[in-house]
Amino acid sequence: MGKYIRLAIVFVLSHTFSYLIVGAIAFQLFYKPFWEGPSSLYAPFMRTMSEPALWEQAMMWQIPGQLLRGLLMALAISPVLSKLAEISFARRYVFIAGLFFVFAHLAASAPSPGNIEGALYMRPEFVVQGFWLSQPEMIAHSLLAGFLIARFMFKPAKRGQN
Repeated sequence: MGKYIRLAIVFVLSHTFSYLIVGAIAFQLFYKPFWEGPSSLYAPFMRTMSEPALWEQAMMWQIPGQLLRGLLMALAISPVLSKLAEISFARRYVFIAGLFFVFAHLAASAPSPGNIEGALYMRPEFVVQGFWLSQPEMIAHSLLAGFLIARFMFKPAKRGQN
């Protein structure tokens, strides 16, 4: 049971930490114009700073929401935990980072300006501006979260043990 609790804690903290750090950097580098102002790109379909009451709600639930996402991802991956222990760190890292990128972003079923569903179903003005600009954030988040999870999901072996 302890290994599953460790997995959950590592997933929750790694996902939430990387989400907040990478998101803050991406906001400054790529997304600021999409979020700010009354006629920003995201204003028609997302809570933005232009409506302070809605934005306050989003910010109030941002961290609890990410903690929940991390926990759900940990639960989903728990059936393969023993197999992940058998492979090298590098393979585990690629596997987890790949899962994050593909399932949590690119192939997610909820349309977003940066994923395949969004490219298919959202109005072109949202996708054309947002698709490529969102990829660096999602790649960075997947790589950072994948590294942290792959590194800390198992206790390091004690010296002299294989």
